[in-house]
Amino acid sequence: MVVTSALTLGKTVTLVEVALIGACSLFLDWQVGGKDLARLAYWGGYGAQLVPVVLVAYITTMFSADIRYGLNRAKLLSETDELTGIFNMRGFVAIANRLFAQAQRYDRPASLLMVDSDNLKQVNDQHGHEAGNRLLQHLVKAVQSQLRFTDVPARYGGDEFVVMLPDTPARGALEVAERMRRAVEEAPFSTDAGRVPSTVSIGVASYPEDGRSMDALLARADRALYLAKEGGKNRVARFKPDAAA
Repeated sequence: MVVTSALTLGKTVTLVEVALIGACSLFLDWQVGGKDLARLAYWGGYGAQLVPVVLVAYITTMFSADIRYGLNRAKLLSETDELTGIFNMRGFVAIANRLFAQAQRYDRPASLLMVDSDNLKQVNDQHGHEAGNRLLQHLVKAVQSQLRFTDVPARYGGDEFVVMLPDTPARGALEVAERMRRAVEEAPFSTDAGRVPSTVSIGVASYPEDGRSMDALLARADRALYLAKEGGKNRVARFKPDAAA
C-alpha cells in the first residue's frame, strides 16, 4: 500500500499515510496488546518495524519523482521549439484547440496572428545561418514583449510564427499585431558586421467572422499574411473574403 501510494500519490500523501500507520500501530499495541509503551525495548522493536517502512516510502517517492520529472521533461521537449523556446505546432495545437473550444462554448471572440520575418533569407545569405537563428530568437523576444500571459505564441515553421489571442476581437488583434510590427522594427538586429534592419509581416484572422474552425482561421491568417507580403512587407493585413483566391 505504501509503495502504491508513493508511486501514484506523491510525497505528502505518503508521509501522512506512514504517520497514520505508525499511530495505528501504537494505538493497537496499547489498546489491545497491553504493551508497556514506557519500556525502551518496546520502542526499539517499534522502530525496527517502522524504519523499513519509512525507508521504502522515501526511496519509492524519490524514484517516482524522478520518473515524473523525466516524463514531464520529455513532454515539454516534445512540445517546445528547441531554437526559440516557444511552443512548436504540436504544443500549440493542443492548447489552441482548447482555447478555441472555450470561445465557441461561451460565444467569445478569438484571433490568430501569422507572423513572418521579412529578411531571414538575407541575413542567412550575408551573415550565415547562426546569425539567422539569432534573428529568429530576436524576433520572438520582440513579439513576446507585446503579448499577455494568456496569449499563445508558437513556431509554425521556418521563419513563420503563429499567435493565438483568446478573448480578442479583430480590432484588438490588429492593435496587438501593429505593436508587434513596431517592436520588431524599432529593435534592429546586431550581427558581427553591425546592425541589420529587421521587420515582420503579420496576417490577422478572427473568430467568428473570418472562420468557425481552427483550420479555417489558420488558413485565413496565412492568406492575410500573404496579402501583407504582397503589399510591400513590414505591415499588418487582415483577412479579406474577396481576396481568398
